[in-house]
Amino acid sequence: MEKHLSLYRELKITKTELQQAIGEDLHNVESQKAYRIKRSDVVNAIQLLQNGTISKDTLVEWVNVVWFTELFVFDDEDADSIVSVLEVLETMDEDGVVVSEDEFSEMIASLNSNTEYDPL
Repeated sequence: MEKHLSLYRELKITKTELQQAIGEDLHNVESQKAYRIKRSDVVNAIQLLQNGTISKDTLVEWVNVVWFTELFVFDDEDADSIVSVLEVLETMDEDGVVVSEDEFSEMIASLNSNTEYDPL
């Protein structure tokens, strides 16, 4: 299971492939320990979207899995900066929500400096 969580954390496998490997309902999969999401993992996900490797829907799906299942965890010292970015990324599939390249760059800067992202 750890191998598949690692691959998904890096977006090297799809959510469907993760489900096939560890269970269909990711919210109810028993895990011995949650897999750590680092600030660099979120930066990587944003950069994969920016360079066209993944779609907006794939990124939103990833955010929902790493944030809302118990398969992944954030270190306490990184949680505020990670969650402040995930809050914005998670809304990207809603009507009328557009995140600009500048905003992505600001999110990456916030993650790299471990500060909360403030979209205002």
